[in-house]
Amino acid sequence: MKIKKISYLDPRVDLENDCLDVFVTLENDDYYLIEVTTPKFFYTLMEKFKSNFVPPSYPYIIVSKLTDDIIRAAIQEFIDTKEDSYWLKLYHMTATLKIEDINEILYRKEKENTELEAEIEAED
Repeated sequence: MKIKKISYLDPRVDLENDCLDVFVTLENDDYYLIEVTTPKFFYTLMEKFKSNFVPPSYPYIIVSKLTDDIIRAAIQEFIDTKEDSYWLKLYHMTATLKIEDINEILYRKEKENTELEAEIEAED
């Protein structure tokens, strides 16, 4: 799948020290909203919060500079790296998940693991 269009919620302020909300439209007209940032922006966040670490937040796609070409290449990599645009979808969906959704997913995985362990024990 290829990118059809990218657009930005806000204008870029600093190509090397900023964070952008990026709207991505794919060839099949599916669209995603993701955050793209630069490494320097993390230092800005730590200074802002007077912290020695980046506070918890949504996942970012991290690029060296906020140019169209670099942003497009990074997003395309998130589309191509794993089947069915897994990484792009994960980064997009993370912002919309509620704790109930996460707990449900964890419960399902725990149940699958319990069933798998039972199958393995039955084979022994």
